Order: sequence, then C-alpha cells, then structure tokens
Amino acid sequence: MITVKMSDEAKKILEKLQAKITLKTGEKISQQQLLDEIIRLSERNEDQLFRQITSPPLGEEEINKLLRTPMDWGVETVEEEIDIALYREETPPEE
Repeated sequence: MITVKMSDEAKKILEKLQAKITLKTGEKISQQQLLDEIIRLSERNEDQLFRQITSPPLGEEEINKLLRTPMDWGVETVEEEIDIALYREETPPEE
C-alpha cells in the first residue's frame, strides 16, 4: 500500500463521495477502493482530465478584460428566451 498526501479540501471531497456512495448503494466502500475507481475513471476520460489540469482558471484581470469586451454574435437577444433558458419558464422567479 502507498500513502498519498492530499489537501484538506480533497480529503473532505473524498469523504463526502464515500458517504454518498454508501448511502446510495447501502454498501461501504473504502477510500482506497474509491481512489482506485477514480483513477480508472480518469484513465478512461484522459482528454477531459488533461483539459481540466492544463486550463488554469482565469485571473481577475483576465475576467475583467473579457467583461469589458462584449462581442457581437450576430444574434438578436430576446429577454423572454433568456428567461426560458435560465429559469425554464416564461418569467423569472420571485425573490
């Protein structure tokens, strides 16, 4: 067996996944078994994993630059269609 160091956040996520699997299946799975499955899943989805790892999140400056540069997509925006896409209904929900 090998010891793997991980961040506190990753450990919490692993424990949460472990608990969800136990609740859903009624069977307890060890963290080792869960990590084995996660590794196999990652191997089958390498492209997605590589994109996630090699695409760092945008910094605040990059985000602001994108927000300052609107693009014309050549499509007329209709508010009602946006509401339907966002809320799956004709009007936005009341707050």
